Amino acid sequence: MDIEKLMKEVDELHEQSEFIVSWFAKKYNKTIRRIGNLNKEGCRTWEQNGNKYMCFWDVVIKRYTTCINPVITYKKARN
Repeated sequence: MDIEKLMKEVDELHEQSEFIVSWFAKKYNKTIRRIGNLNKEGCRTWEQNGNKYMCFWDVVIKRYTTCINPVITYKKARN
């Protein structure tokens, strides 16, 4: 893959995302990090049984992803 094409694709993904989210997945015994947004219909946050949940659109794999007790880092606005 051409480096310029790769850089263009990375820039497009960056433009589509609002935040970086990370959470610990018990199933894989790992911390998962994804970039995404809450702009799509069906995306939401809620609390249940003392846990925080978030369903968001993952812009890299182009599908909905749900996480439990996420840590969200919002991107800074460009100057």
